[in-house]
Amino acid sequence: MSKKLQHNKEKISKYLASLGFASRRNIKDFFKSNKITLNNKAVSHDSLVENSDVINIDGEDFVVDLNPETEVLIYHKPTGQVCSNIPTDKNDSVFSALPPRKKGKWIMVGRLDVNTSGLLVFSNNGDFVNLLAHPSSKIDREYLCRVYGDITDKKLENVTRGVNINGEKSGFSDVVAVKKTSKSKNHWFYVCLFTGKNREVRKIWGTQKLTVNRLMRLRFGPIIMPENLKPGGWKKFSKKEVSKLQNLLKIQ
Repeated sequence: MSKKLQHNKEKISKYLASLGFASRRNIKDFFKSNKITLNNKAVSHDSLVENSDVINIDGEDFVVDLNPETEVLIYHKPTGQVCSNIPTDKNDSVFSALPPRKKGKWIMVGRLDVNTSGLLVFSNNGDFVNLLAHPSSKIDREYLCRVYGDITDKKLENVTRGVNINGEKSGFSDVVAVKKTSKSKNHWFYVCLFTGKNREVRKIWGTQKLTVNRLMRLRFGPIIMPENLKPGGWKKFSKKEVSKLQNLLKIQ
């Protein structure tokens, strides 16, 4: 297990991004659109912060803690919810179902499209989230999917060997059929892949003229959605569970 890096000072832009106020890519826009001070003085996105500094964002104070304890929460996303902080006219946000935080915000690891249900992972630690989501971490995702169409051995071979999607090779690392005796053209499969690109599972099957009409994520690396966690339900990891997860992933 690697040692946790202790920060004494940090750029305020990185700190606020790690708390989930904005992505690192959009943090400069966050500074432009909000009134932000540091210890009652004007501040730029390059300013440094240290422990116990006070950041004020639009009138609300936040005391700086550069080495917060990592928290992890899992959520069973129902179909119809959007993986966005802002709900739409038709769809509620996944964040509306999460317990509120006193400091910072829940940051989502990747996302699921509106018609996909299942496991979502959240943390308060932006660096931890980035490591979980980054392809270099080689963390696999497992889904249960119902596929409509004519299944052949050749099509199953194609989706495991890799197919071309928008000029990039993509495919499942594993495909396991759920054995069900039926004359229906709906077929259930467990599939695994190491990337989480937008609608990737649907697109992979789509290259074989097959349509995914049910899709649920069951696992993200070593994080498995409990069978008793109902849609719309969440579970916060204990300190022991977070420590075990960090040890398994060899990240802090």
